[in-house]
Amino acid sequence: MIDERFLAVHVRNKGLVVFSGCSHAGIVNVLHHAGVCFPGVRLHAVMGGFHLAGTTEAIIPATVNDLRGFGLDHIIAGHCTGWRAIAALERAFGDQVVVPSAVGKLFSL
Repeated sequence: MIDERFLAVHVRNKGLVVFSGCSHAGIVNVLHHAGVCFPGVRLHAVMGGFHLAGTTEAIIPATVNDLRGFGLDHIIAGHCTGWRAIAALERAFGDQVVVPSAVGKLFSL
């Protein structure tokens, strides 16, 4: 992917945790690329901004639908995800899977 960065950590007995910045290339594309980089490793969680606020709100339904295919245990949405996208993700996956991130919040995966 051009102009996109992420950090992936393979957590023993869990799978891959992907940390993304703003996901300008799309969080679905980021997760697909992480899967290519780590073939055979299950995707466990994603954390970061999903860039779904403002002018990109139109792709929220498609993004939510495409995220279903990854079987993620945790979706931790940050800064530029936007409240509409976080609400749509919570409706689709539940509040046990989707958690909004915030400065100083601690997560245990």
